[in-house]
Amino acid sequence: MDIKLNDKENSRKELEATLTYEELTPYFDKAIEKYRKKAAIPGFRKGKAPLNMIKKLYGEGIEYSSLEDIAGEVFYKYITDNKLDIISKGAITDIDYKPKEKLDFKIEFDVMPDIKIEKYKGLELKKQVNKIDDSLIDDEINYHKFRSATYEIDGVASDDNYMITVNLQNLDEKGNILIGQSQNDIKVFLGNPEIYPEFREGMRGIKEGEVRVIDSKNAEGEPKKVQITCAKVEKIIYPEMNSEFFKAVTGKEGLNTEDEFRNELKSELQKIYDGISERQLKSEVVNEMIKENDVPAPERYVEVILDSMVEDYKQQYKGKKIPADFIEEEFRKERRVDAILQSKWFLIRDKLVEMENLEADEESYRKIAEAYAGRFNIPVDKLVDAYKGNEDIKMRILNDKVLDMIIANAKVEEVEELRKKEEPQENQ
Repeated sequence: MDIKLNDKENSRKELEATLTYEELTPYFDKAIEKYRKKAAIPGFRKGKAPLNMIKKLYGEGIEYSSLEDIAGEVFYKYITDNKLDIISKGAITDIDYKPKEKLDFKIEFDVMPDIKIEKYKGLELKKQVNKIDDSLIDDEINYHKFRSATYEIDGVASDDNYMITVNLQNLDEKGNILIGQSQNDIKVFLGNPEIYPEFREGMRGIKEGEVRVIDSKNAEGEPKKVQITCAKVEKIIYPEMNSEFFKAVTGKEGLNTEDEFRNELKSELQKIYDGISERQLKSEVVNEMIKENDVPAPERYVEVILDSMVEDYKQQYKGKKIPADFIEEEFRKERRVDAILQSKWFLIRDKLVEMENLEADEESYRKIAEAYAGRFNIPVDKLVDAYKGNEDIKMRILNDKVLDMIIANAKVEEVEELRKKEEPQENQ
């Protein structure tokens, strides 16, 4: 038996083999015996016909039909004997049988690439350190006050703390009604900074039942007129800044003063922005590791990740109809680069887990369980036991351990970022 292993692109291999007829004979005999057990030959009980008769009647056909099985058997024996770490099933790319002479075949397959991590310590990284501006806290308070506000019917919108309900009607240049260009029961908060300036000015001081015409512009910047009819005027009554309101917003007892409330909001905002910075830092780590370490992306790995992406997309529409414009082939093309990058990172991560002897330990499982026990209403210990049998949780823990290890050994430059309320863009 002549067997060669050829290198293809990336981590793809090709097994090229030639078997003489003498080497094929034991395989053929086994195939004929297998066929004999199920063959129904007239004059004989099922499976009891003489072997020579089976060979004479069906031998040639059995030989041809068993060729792929023989190739597969030779392939897997070679893989096992040589302890190759394959990551895809072998695919026969060529097979040529010359009766009574020989069998030639080729099988392509992917192996786990030999990963070498040259650089993972001493990376130069930047991390945002967030400073929470008072304007962001003010904005958060105003948001919750607005959500908790009540409304009182009033006759005239005397300032911006009013909600008015209007009917809109587009007019032509001469002030004539444009049929089919109207909207009814539109609620407008006059204090909304995103309102077009001409509309805010045009609605100020409006009375219930009053009709006004506002000069504005359309999407192309051309002049247009809009007739507004005020159907309702409601004064916004904001809640008192007291402990009851503070608890409703934060869910916490013991907040009695506005300063305590603001500090609590600031703490929560700090956690949110710090979480964003942490995710950005870890994303930078992944990008830097891929850039610094030349790791191949096995085709099979890429395809498996793309399969997962497709499945995740479809799960978003579970029980619903998938959008008609969804074309899986196009989706896979669009996400291919992401899948290649993920493949590279997973290989790097797994190699570092091996190199650094990292493990998903009890403490790590417990930390995740404590974060979710309340949400699922399951005791922490039971959740820990469940998570220990979950491969996804295990890989999540190991992924974080690898990232934390790289960051701990990196040169991290901290860059202060002032987080403040975004000023609304001027409407043209």
